Amino acid sequence: MGLFSGLPYAAVHMDAVAAAAGVAKPTLYRYFPTKEALFIDGLAWTLADLRDAIGSIPASEAPARLRVAVGLVLERIGALSPALTAIEGRGAEFGERSRRVLREGFDGLRDALASLLRAGVAAGELHVPDIDLAVLMLLGGIRMAVHGTGRRPPASAAVADFFLNGLGAPPAPRHGAPR
Repeated sequence: MGLFSGLPYAAVHMDAVAAAAGVAKPTLYRYFPTKEALFIDGLAWTLADLRDAIGSIPASEAPARLRVAVGLVLERIGALSPALTAIEGRGAEFGERSRRVLREGFDGLRDALASLLRAGVAAGELHVPDIDLAVLMLLGGIRMAVHGTGRRPPASAAVADFFLNGLGAPPAPRHGAPR
C-alpha cells in the first residue's frame, strides 16, 4: 500500500510491487491475479489495521484517546487519498468489490470510534448527544480534510480540538430556563 499511497493508481506497476515485496512477479500473480485485486486486498488490510489500532489505544482519559484516534485516522486516511481517488475516479472499473471493501472498512472505523466515544460518555468525560452523528462528522470531516480539497490537511490536534470543543458557542438555554 506504500506504493499506492505515494503514487496515482495508474503509476503503480506490478513489477514495482514485486520488487518492493522482494518476490518474483509470477509469485505476486499467484496470490493476486490482477493489480486491482492486490489494491483492494491492501485497502481492506489497511482499513482493518486502522480499526484495530484505534481499538488498542491505551486506556486513558477519553479526550486523550480521541486525540490519538484522530491522529491515526488523519494520518492513515491521508495516506490512502490516492487510493480513494483511484476508486472514485474509475467508478465501474473497480466494481462493487472495491466499494464493498470501502464500506466495510469505514463501518469498522465507525464502530471503533463509536466505542471510544461511548466509553468517554459512560465515564462522564465526554458529552456526546448523538454518537453516530458525531462519528460520521468526524470521519467525514477528516476524509474531506485529506481528500479532494487540494489543501494541506490540518494538524490532528486542531481536528481533535474542534471535535472536542465544537464551535465554541455557549450551550443553548434549556426550555423554560432563564437566559
